[in-house]
Amino acid sequence: MTEKQYITPEQEQAIRAIPHFARGVYRDIDLNGAIDYYTRRYVGPLGAFTDLGAEDVVADIGTGYGWLAIAFALRRRARVIAVDMDEARLDSAQRIAQILGVGDRIDWRVGMLGRLPMADGEARVTYCIEVIEHIGRARPAIQDLARVSAETLVVTTPNLFFPVIAHDTGLPFCHWLPLDWRQRYAGLFGRTDRENTNLFWSPPSLLGELAGFEVVSRFLHFASRRDYIATFPIYVPYVGGGMRRRDGRLKSVYYRAASLLGRRSLYAMPSLACTLRRRA
Repeated sequence: MTEKQYITPEQEQAIRAIPHFARGVYRDIDLNGAIDYYTRRYVGPLGAFTDLGAEDVVADIGTGYGWLAIAFALRRRARVIAVDMDEARLDSAQRIAQILGVGDRIDWRVGMLGRLPMADGEARVTYCIEVIEHIGRARPAIQDLARVSAETLVVTTPNLFFPVIAHDTGLPFCHWLPLDWRQRYAGLFGRTDRENTNLFWSPPSLLGELAGFEVVSRFLHFASRRDYIATFPIYVPYVGGGMRRRDGRLKSVYYRAASLLGRRSLYAMPSLACTLRRRA
């Protein structure tokens, strides 16, 4: 689905044969597309904010099957730490990295937010992509991200203020309701299976726990909306994702208007995606 080829057919066959991956919900994703997505959406855009040397460390918190960590290992000289609380999934991620020839470039650690197995400031750059909504509004978890990040922190998570969160039910205002009401609301539209009891952060609550950092991105976690647009066409490797040639017309108009807010655009966006830098 993507012209860029990171994985050979033989490597793809070996990855799809890993039992944990073969049983998972992501077993049918386009593997080249997944690495291309993380490369173009995260690895490349980081260059607008900081340069990484061979001795620098990038941390991927909640790495899952390791696609972001692998993308960094394939494209940058920096050392990589990949953390996940699911030991079996982390083992599968390590096997995927070994198949792709970068297993020794990544330090795999079992751990969870709030008790990350990392030293203070161990990572120059830390990524936490679509994770914090799954752990409740736990302040120690966000403070832990700040603790391990020496310079730059990239976070993405749905925005509590936005009236619709496609991440879950996609029903207007559902995530503003108490959990038991959310189940009933979702049930009325046959979406109970999509109500995951996630708890979301608002811009003030998230940034309040990251007082030692300032937002440096001006549109999502990018330096500009132009940089975001430049990533299209792109394969989105999430459940319900697939190839995206561009944003829809209404979404594009809304995003263009929100981008005029610059660093404060995250208050109006459906995602709190942002790049933050530690204050001097």
